[in-house]
Amino acid sequence: MPCNQNCNQGRNCNCGKNMDRATVVVATLLLICIVSIGFGLYKIMNGNKGQPCSVEVQFKDSKATYIGTSV
Repeated sequence: MPCNQNCNQGRNCNCGKNMDRATVVVATLLLICIVSIGFGLYKIMNGNKGQPCSVEVQFKDSKATYIGTSV
């Protein structure tokens, strides 16, 4: 209901509540966006570190073990 401060018909004309509710909804959505972006940046920076691994290679007359991280 639009609020025009004409409350003599017995209706609930509390005009400030709609604005407060909108502010809470927008603030909550903004907080979710900030947390999501922060988590995404964290995963980009730290999530791509490879697992430690080793590869053993057999040559004709010798063996070699390469130690590193996976991609």
